[in-house]
Amino acid sequence: PLLILVAWGPHAVTAFPRTNMSCECGLMSDGVSTRIVGGTIATPHLYPWMVAILNGGKMHCGGSLINDRYVLTAGHCLNWARKEDLTVVLGLHDRIAMNDGTEKIMGVDQMIVHEAFGSDYLHDTEDIALIRLKQPVHFNAFMAPVCLAEPRGQDIYADQVAFVTGWGRTVQGGNPSRFLRKANVKVLSMAACRNTTIGEHILDSMICAYEFETDACQGDSGGPLVFESRPGKVEQIGVVSWGIGCARPGMPGVYTTVSYYLDWIRAHTMDAIYCANSFTAYG
Repeated sequence: PLLILVAWGPHAVTAFPRTNMSCECGLMSDGVSTRIVGGTIATPHLYPWMVAILNGGKMHCGGSLINDRYVLTAGHCLNWARKEDLTVVLGLHDRIAMNDGTEKIMGVDQMIVHEAFGSDYLHDTEDIALIRLKQPVHFNAFMAPVCLAEPRGQDIYADQVAFVTGWGRTVQGGNPSRFLRKANVKVLSMAACRNTTIGEHILDSMICAYEFETDACQGDSGGPLVFESRPGKVEQIGVVSWGIGCARPGMPGVYTTVSYYLDWIRAHTMDAIYCANSFTAYG
């Protein structure tokens, strides 16, 4: 089958995938960002977990490398796609030239969309998916996994500043950036999010944030929302889902909450090798 919808029950996963204790997740490279009008061009290769998902060779979605074999992305990025049409690019900064010598283009072995994924005219629900790459990734300074946030309470990140990275392209269209960009966003409490114009559509499995420093759509659909838990160390707290990018306080961007689906992620990546403390940046 081109698309695998995985049956999933309520039971927690007690087994864990294998771990390589000699590598560490969520480490940013050193560097200083360059401010430009409409946002920030990211320091090249500062975020080695960021991947581009191409459909027919064109920018389609973002995603994040979470171990040596799997990319985390949004369900709506894969639900209507064919794996034969998709490629994943790691180590990418300049999506036009692709000549840094750091890029690696990989094929898709399997697409795993959450079995309860749903979509309507406004938004997607259970909007999470995994890509199994055709070959394992050999980590280096330009391609390395992000840590995944563990459940620590619904509003643990409320009023904190997180950031989203991408080439500014959504599935729906728009003008993508040539270079990877970064945008800071402020995370809303669940109560504050439900008090907005989209509040009635917000589920416990979602997290809201809005951009307050830039006026451009920065994030890629399916890309990571990350929080810097300590200097140079980050954990992924969300996946760009809907209300993409061009968010304001009254209508925030909505992200799939990673910690809500941690058991699901673990269960479907048991054949992968994770870096040490991949399921918390505080380990």
